[in-house]
Amino acid sequence: MPRKLLRMIDAESFHKVKIHYKNLERQEEDIDPIILNLEEYEAIRLYYYQKLDQSECANKLNVSQPTFSRILRAGLEKIAQALVEDKDFKIIGGHVFYEDWFGFGCWICDHEWETSDDFTQCPKCGSKSIYKLKKIVTHFK
Repeated sequence: MPRKLLRMIDAESFHKVKIHYKNLERQEEDIDPIILNLEEYEAIRLYYYQKLDQSECANKLNVSQPTFSRILRAGLEKIAQALVEDKDFKIIGGHVFYEDWFGFGCWICDHEWETSDDFTQCPKCGSKSIYKLKKIVTHFK
């Protein structure tokens, strides 16, 4: 039985769960879409969209660099399959739950910090444009 590991997923990525992407318009419904899990989506987002190096991405997902590389490759293979075979794909979350902690982020400087206290302004830039954060931890089989 594979070991379950904690994976750290950005809250922005969690909003992609259950969104169904259509690659092309067609007459018939795609019965068997390609399934991309949230961990694979997050790996692609961190590496190709945020342009972080693999060691930074691995740290954010709380995995080793070789494991991150395997997750990234699996996600890219699924996207390539969806594009080549003209299939839809879905991003699913697996077993996703919120970890029990609070944090905040700043809309102005993008600074994020973890705390159990309430904050009214960013400790980095002093802006009052802040938002609450919750970390998302996923367990994959």
